[in-house]
Amino acid sequence: MAYLTFNEYSSFSTTVAQDQFSALEQQAEYAINDATHDYYQLNSLADDRNQRRVRDFKRAVAEQIDYFAFVGSTKSYEQESDDFKSVKIGRLELDPNSSVVATTKHGLCRECYQLLGKHGLLWRGVS
Repeated sequence: MAYLTFNEYSSFSTTVAQDQFSALEQQAEYAINDATHDYYQLNSLADDRNQRRVRDFKRAVAEQIDYFAFVGSTKSYEQESDDFKSVKIGRLELDPNSSVVATTKHGLCRECYQLLGKHGLLWRGVS
């Protein structure tokens, strides 16, 4: 079951069209499940009583979808290979400010990472 419907996504953002949404949502779900150690695979999102966590989790999914749409790829190796290191033509030299991969944490865009982290969904300790 998808974490986010297109209608819910539309309330957060309008970046992605409905025909692209399903594929990007699935990839965002994979990335977030990896980062959260499948928290909402093991616990019910619908039954979670902490509505702020649920809302922010869904916002995190929407942010990750927007990120994948923006960079044009859902795979880290594609994002890495599309990035140029530097270009020099005559006296003109272009160096990127930062790479796409450098702006992510554990495969998640910063906005998504912050939303998940503020509710402890990225916690790595022993319980």
